[in-house]
Amino acid sequence: MSFLAVPLLKLGFSQAKKYKAKRDAQKYQDAGVYPPNYQPDNYPLSGYPPGAAPGTTVDYTPESKRAKLSFMLFSVLRFLQFVFGLTVIGLYGRDVRHDHVHNNAWHSQWVYALVAAFLATSTALIHLVKPFIMSKLKATTAPNPALLLPQFAWEFVICVLWLALFGVFGKMYIGVYPKEDASDASRVNRMRHAVWIDVINLGFWVMSASWVLMRWLKSRKGDSDVDAEKAQI
Repeated sequence: MSFLAVPLLKLGFSQAKKYKAKRDAQKYQDAGVYPPNYQPDNYPLSGYPPGAAPGTTVDYTPESKRAKLSFMLFSVLRFLQFVFGLTVIGLYGRDVRHDHVHNNAWHSQWVYALVAAFLATSTALIHLVKPFIMSKLKATTAPNPALLLPQFAWEFVICVLWLALFGVFGKMYIGVYPKEDASDASRVNRMRHAVWIDVINLGFWVMSASWVLMRWLKSRKGDSDVDAEKAQI
C-alpha cells in the first residue's frame, strides 16, 4: 500500500493548491483588486472592434508589408488625383471668372471642365480622409466588398468625364492653328497645357478604377471558393 501513498499525497496537495488559488481569486475579485501575480490579457477588450459580442472571432493577424505598401501607393495616387484635379479647376476657372467679371456668357465647355474636375477632386478627397475618420471611429479600414462594384462604376464615370474633357479641348487646342494676337497667346498656351493635365488625370483615374475592379474580382473569387467549400461539406 505504500506505493499508493505518494500519488495520493500529490493528488491531495494539488487539489488543495487549486482550492486555495480559487479562494484567493474570489477574495481579490470581491475586493475589486488584482491578485499579486495577475497577468493582463494579451488581447484586452479595448482592442476588440465595436459591437463585438462574446464568442466573436477576431482576426489578429498583423498587416503584411505588401498590404501596407499597397495602402501607401494607393494613398499617393489619391493625393495626386486631388492635386491635379485642383490644378484643372484653377486653369479653367480662370477663364470662367474672367467671363463672370466682365458679364460675358459662360462657355459650356469651361463649365463642363469645372464640374468634371470638381467631382473628381471631391471623390479623391473623400478617399484621402476616409482612413483617418475610420481610425477615429475605431472601425476597420478594409473596404466593404459589397461597395467595391458601385465604387468602380463611379470611378468609371469619372474616367469617361476626363476622356470627354480631353476630347473637347484637345480638338480645340491641339494641332496647327493660325497665329493669335499677343492677348490670346498666353491663354491658348495655358489651355494647351490644361489639355495635357487632363490626360494625366485620365491616367490616374484609369489606374484607380482598375485597382478597384481587381479588388472586386478578387473578393468575388474568395466568395466562390467559400461557397464551393460549403457545398462539399
